[in-house]
Amino acid sequence: MAEPSGIERTKNQYIKSTFQALVQAIIPPHFRYNSKGTIQVAGALELDVYEYIIWILDHSIAPSVKAQLNLADGRSMSKATAELLDAGATQLIRAGQIQYPLNVLTFAGGGPFSALSPIDRLRAITHIERLEINLETLRIPYKNNPELVRIMIDALNELPMFGQYSEWTAYGTTRLYSPEYRRVEYFPHGWFQTQYPGPSFGYRDFRGFLAIIRHKKVNNEWPNRT
Repeated sequence: MAEPSGIERTKNQYIKSTFQALVQAIIPPHFRYNSKGTIQVAGALELDVYEYIIWILDHSIAPSVKAQLNLADGRSMSKATAELLDAGATQLIRAGQIQYPLNVLTFAGGGPFSALSPIDRLRAITHIERLEINLETLRIPYKNNPELVRIMIDALNELPMFGQYSEWTAYGTTRLYSPEYRRVEYFPHGWFQTQYPGPSFGYRDFRGFLAIIRHKKVNNEWPNRT
C-alpha cells in the first residue's frame, strides 16, 4: 500500500483533530468518588471515540444517498462535516462571543473549531444548529441545505454517546474493520462506567403483572328484518 502524500496526511490530521475536539467537548473525562478514593473516568477522547464518528461518516452512507448528496465522486463526508464545525466556530469568533482565548496547540492541525475551548465548541455547535451561519459558503453537501445541517448536528450530539457506551470500544484492534469482521476483545469501558452488566440471554426479569380480562358475552344474533 502506497504511503499517503503530504496533502493527504494534512487532510487526515485536520479531520482527526476536529473530531477529537468534538468528542472531548461532548463527553469529557471526569472524576468519580467512592469509598476507595478518587477515580478519573476516561472521556470520549481517551477512548478514541473520534475514530468511531469518522468511520460512521465515511463508511455508513449508502452509495445511492452519496449520489444524492453529490458525494459520489470520492468527497469525504467527515471532511465536509469538519468544515461545517469550523463554520460555526468562525461565526462565534467573528461575533466576539468566545469566552476563552483560542489555543491552536491543543489539537494540532485542526481549524478554528479545534482551537476553541470546550465550552466554546459547544456554543459553536449551537450556532450551527440554529442556522446562524452563512449556508451559501458551506461546502457540498451542506451548501444551502439547512435540513441536512440540522440532521448532522443531531447526529454529532448522539454519535459520541453511541461510541462511548456501546461495545465499540471493546472491539480493540478490530474496531475500524467492517462490522462483520469486528470481534469483542474485552469488556467495554462504557459498560464499566455505567455499571451495565452486558446483554442478558434469557434471564428472568419482571415484565409486568398478569392481566386476566373477562369478556362479556355478546349476543351476535341479527335483528329480524321486516
